[in-house]
Amino acid sequence: MDPREGDAAAEVVRPASPPRHDVRALHNVRIPVSDGLELSANLWLPVPGPDAPDQPFPAILEMIPYRKDDWRAAADRARGEWLAARGYAFCRLDVRGTGSSPGIALDEYTARETQDGFEAVAWLAAQPWCTGRIGMWGMSYGAFTSVQVAKLRPPSLAAILLVMGTDDRYLTDIHFVGGCVTVSELSQYAVSMVGMNALPPWPAYRGEGWVEEWRDRLERTPVWLFEWLRQQHDGSYWRQGSLAPDYEAVEAAIFSIGGWMDEYVDAALRIQQHARAPRRALIGNWIHSFPDDAYPGPNLDWLHESVRFFDRWLKGIENGWEDEPAVELFRHEFAPPEPFPAAWPGEWLALDTWPPPGVEERTWQLAPGPLPLVGELRDGGSAPAPAPPAVERFEHRATTGTRASLSWGGGSAPNGLSRDLRPDESFVPVFTSSPLDAPLDVVGVAVAELAWESSAPVATAVVRLSDVDPDGTSAQVTAGILNLTHRDSHEEPSPLEPGAVHRVRVPMRATAHRFLPGHRLRLSVASAYWPVIWPSPFPAEHCLHLGGEDGSRLVLPVLPPGAPAREMPPFKTTPAGLAEYGQFREEPPVWQIVEDVLAGTVTVVTREFGEQVLPDGAATLLSGEELRMTASDADPAHARMENEVEYRLQVGDVDVQIDASGSLTSTETDFAMTVDLRVRLGGDPFFERSWSETIPRRLV
Repeated sequence: MDPREGDAAAEVVRPASPPRHDVRALHNVRIPVSDGLELSANLWLPVPGPDAPDQPFPAILEMIPYRKDDWRAAADRARGEWLAARGYAFCRLDVRGTGSSPGIALDEYTARETQDGFEAVAWLAAQPWCTGRIGMWGMSYGAFTSVQVAKLRPPSLAAILLVMGTDDRYLTDIHFVGGCVTVSELSQYAVSMVGMNALPPWPAYRGEGWVEEWRDRLERTPVWLFEWLRQQHDGSYWRQGSLAPDYEAVEAAIFSIGGWMDEYVDAALRIQQHARAPRRALIGNWIHSFPDDAYPGPNLDWLHESVRFFDRWLKGIENGWEDEPAVELFRHEFAPPEPFPAAWPGEWLALDTWPPPGVEERTWQLAPGPLPLVGELRDGGSAPAPAPPAVERFEHRATTGTRASLSWGGGSAPNGLSRDLRPDESFVPVFTSSPLDAPLDVVGVAVAELAWESSAPVATAVVRLSDVDPDGTSAQVTAGILNLTHRDSHEEPSPLEPGAVHRVRVPMRATAHRFLPGHRLRLSVASAYWPVIWPSPFPAEHCLHLGGEDGSRLVLPVLPPGAPAREMPPFKTTPAGLAEYGQFREEPPVWQIVEDVLAGTVTVVTREFGEQVLPDGAATLLSGEELRMTASDADPAHARMENEVEYRLQVGDVDVQIDASGSLTSTETDFAMTVDLRVRLGGDPFFERSWSETIPRRLV
């Protein structure tokens, strides 16, 4: 079918407000908050038509630290104009201490920052051009702030759109995965934010005193990474800014958009399962990017879907939004694994609930095979009798994992996805099923239940479920990570007892995948996932206990043929038609894996640099970073991460260069962190500072 025919059907079945209004923009609008600051916002407002010159409009707020006047200027303008043309005022607010907003950014997602959002909602609702009904939206940080503000229940906040955000800052974010310290994602974001937070407020907006205001910000802004690493266990620090477990606190309608290849997809599905407000979820194959151009496709016009959501809850249009399927997800199938796939085959499913109605748990036993590390997955349905007891032994290899994605969630290059896993699988226990006779649909959260014995008090279980093609290619479907000292609690972990067998449950990231006839299921079990997580520190031998009544097993959520499902309405798949502003030039990105045979180390190197010409056609912003991450099988305690970040902002006669570098190293007992910041103004040194701290490892 011609895509335009599908789009025509989508416009009928999923109608949305068309562009009817001219747009006016207001820059550096000052929004007062209760502690005396006036935060900086840019507004795009619909122009009322001549037949209704006093017509008010609902407003949509996005609050993030990513600099509305340079870093995000082009994208904000394009989306702001697009929304305003359709009858929505759009407010892009720099959070305090970032961009052109005064104050100090003491950390991400502080209680004061959330209160600012509450007060910004009230300010927008009180404006004469506003109907008093407010929505919030954002991707990643903006999704976080949306749900955080919604938890405070501002009276005027009616709807929140969450694109790849979280409900739980400890369980599902960049800092920790399964109780393990992350490496690639944490280092990319943490040091990059040191550099971005060091950029000045937009000089024209802050008056003659902008240089001194900037210097004060540089003196007082802390390095966020240090506090994150001090907080190695779940607790009150991570509950601040988390929706979980108080899902009923949000009364505004919720529309969650997630991607199977994004690290936040579990959060979207937990919100769908546990919240009580009107809510729906849309899940595609996508990485951490907007669904109109994110890989792997298929793609769709997420802005069209977003306006339909806001039409219902901000304009009160009875468009049937809440009567449509609660969960719309893409069930993918095998595709030859590659790091940046354009699209995956499969089909969309429409479900009334999450978990899916009719889903059944199905168990596969982990059984020994003909060779060490080469085991079998035995379907519990066809082989109900337990396999004979056995033990599979393997060594802790800190560098295992480089065939997988660079980070826990995929992103733009160099943050690619998993390749053929067979090189990784050759060093760890793998358990493979017989070829399937019929399709098998796995929809939900797969779990590995392991009987684990270790010679060390601290160890990590990494499980990967893959789809093995008849030609032998092993394509990762999903994975799970658990710091085994967290087997009972993320708040109060406890060491493993060397030599004891521990029953542990390792949930994997949610997925929707069809295993085709002739394909085989494979579960691999490792003790590292480099460079996604920091290696556990001790050399160790690990043992998986197999067979018997209490042996290791794989439990899959299987959607049987004929399970209840809804008819899938069509999506609009052509682009939204956003205006393009400015220009962007980038260097070819780098993703290298370097093995030093003599040193016995594996180093992962990434690099990405680019320069924007801002929408005014004159100002420019260069940004980039280079990252080196090194681990050793022989000495897992001593891993290292080094990052170098550069920003250069040129606005008229103002020339600012930021160089930030960081290193994180470890021993068996400690993490040692150093961050250096150097700032130049007009080519001359302006500010310089170094931070360093040693933080004890607390069962990580």
